[in-house]
Amino acid sequence: MQLTAQQPEDSRGRHGECASALPAVSEGRGPALIMLGGGVTGASAFASHARILARDFRVVRLQTLNVDRALRKAPLPHGYSIALERQAMAASLDQLGLRGPVYIVGHSMGALVALDFALDYPARVRALVLSEPPAFWVVPRDEASVSTEIREKRELTRHFGPTAEATDEQLVAFLRSLGVPDPRPPRADEPGWTTWLARRASLRGLRAIQEHQDDVTRLKTFDRPVLIVTGANTTAFHRRINDILAGTLPWVERVELPGAHAAAIDEYSTFAAILRSFLSSH
Repeated sequence: MQLTAQQPEDSRGRHGECASALPAVSEGRGPALIMLGGGVTGASAFASHARILARDFRVVRLQTLNVDRALRKAPLPHGYSIALERQAMAASLDQLGLRGPVYIVGHSMGALVALDFALDYPARVRALVLSEPPAFWVVPRDEASVSTEIREKRELTRHFGPTAEATDEQLVAFLRSLGVPDPRPPRADEPGWTTWLARRASLRGLRAIQEHQDDVTRLKTFDRPVLIVTGANTTAFHRRINDILAGTLPWVERVELPGAHAAAIDEYSTFAAILRSFLSSH
């Protein structure tokens, strides 16, 4: 199936930007299940999950602006931010006719966008699944200031930006920071080269992750069920964020999967079974 770009009606958010709607691919029938992949993988990360879950749900995989523009070799929108991604997500659901409560699943940057959407539009969320969102903003400032891992991640991503040209070395460093063992760029004549280039280009949007800010007290008022997913061997940074979210959100279930940051993607059949059970009970 091809990703289809949706055209927005009116998607101005609380900060005044205007966002285009996200490209989307829809599979299956049933309750709507929205899925958002990571910052350098996008909608393709949930393709295997969608094939399984489409038996019971209308699975809609949204392509973030960041990944979509990287794949199309197009510039990021002016004023690109996580808020802009959230506004584009809202516009997409409007155009798909999904104005009522839906299930939402996000991994990594996709989980950060999903969380931002859920906090802004709680009435549009039936249940939320968060797999290791890089929510820097939930970590107390004094703790973040002494965390070597947070400082390293911020130092890595500060070089990324809407007009920056990322290098192979930066993508390798980024993947290593997420627990990917020995990542290496393929040769230009190998099948994975095009994917590598798109992922490298996607790095330019990742500075928006650490720039994103919110109010932790908003988490305490979110009254929808949330499943928080953690890789058993993930980084301390992501485990800490998941712990804070689990201790602050009112209605939380947790699950741990074998693997590192990408456990929810790598263990797709196990994760799909967990999703079906969690979502069906809510």
